[in-house]
Amino acid sequence: MKTASLAQAGSLTLAYCHEIPSGDGDVFGVTLRSYSAKNGVLVAERSIVLPAEVEPQTVCESESTRSLATSGFNKDFSLMAGITDAGATGRAAVYDLTTGEEVSPPDPDTFSERAENKGVAFHPVSGLLWYDEKRAHGDKDGLGHRDPKAGYRSEQRLSPDAAADAVTRDAVTAATALAADSWPHAVTPNGKVAADLSGSVDTGPVLTLRRLTADAVSGVGYTLTDLKGADGKETCEPAFWRDETTLVCDLEQITFAPDYSSVVKKEDLVPANDRSNMTPVPSPDGKHYAFLSGGEGGKLTLYQGDLSTPGTQPVKIADLEPPVDGSSDHLETLIRWN
Repeated sequence: MKTASLAQAGSLTLAYCHEIPSGDGDVFGVTLRSYSAKNGVLVAERSIVLPAEVEPQTVCESESTRSLATSGFNKDFSLMAGITDAGATGRAAVYDLTTGEEVSPPDPDTFSERAENKGVAFHPVSGLLWYDEKRAHGDKDGLGHRDPKAGYRSEQRLSPDAAADAVTRDAVTAATALAADSWPHAVTPNGKVAADLSGSVDTGPVLTLRRLTADAVSGVGYTLTDLKGADGKETCEPAFWRDETTLVCDLEQITFAPDYSSVVKKEDLVPANDRSNMTPVPSPDGKHYAFLSGGEGGKLTLYQGDLSTPGTQPVKIADLEPPVDGSSDHLETLIRWN
């Protein structure tokens, strides 16, 4: 299991993250496990300790950025993205999931001015590492990407026009760019509308729909314009769109009118319960979903359900035990259904 692929077809991969006490700054340990969706058997496992001052945001922060966990790993789970403390700035970096070491770091003795990276994400098709960047105080945010193995010699910075073209080209690239901005969104299959959980001090967090369009004036080449379909009433966290108008949000299925002007239908995916349920992930064929759920005594269980029969009892895949790594306090995140 220590050498088996974490990305085996039909498996579900989750991460356990814990902080390790250290006098050298924050140090994180991460364990990845993949379970068969068919019978719950553990099929692969990998554990690493990251260098000091490296934070894999998408699995080690107890905030909504954990819904970006899929973008924090490349397709075959050989690499993990994170932000490292690079002197005066934060730098997007990649780490080998076998050794925990950084892949293709910059020359530490080179005097150069790097952009501040706030977020980082893998593009699931091209495999490129995307990141949000700011060159200097007062500058507008930009976008950059590079081949994670080739390192900085392959880096490309996107002008506003290039960013607009890339982000409005397809849904996968749009979701990657938004994830690189540390902004969790679920993007419709046509790449036109993004949903997120945001709000203000007055309203609190609410489900917000935004239309994604090109805008070369903005500095990053695209803009998100609010739509009014959720009416400020929904407070769920978007997980994924089944089609252009059907959104899975927490463990609800919400159907919008074709113009997103109203909610047509809402359906609970699971029966009413008092469990602690986490954000679901879709199966590769889009017909099922899986999620982590905490029950009595803090017992964590992996479940799956059928999207065609909302409201029915989900099926247990496996009861989960935390890794034996010296920590009694982990953050658990379901990353993806391979």
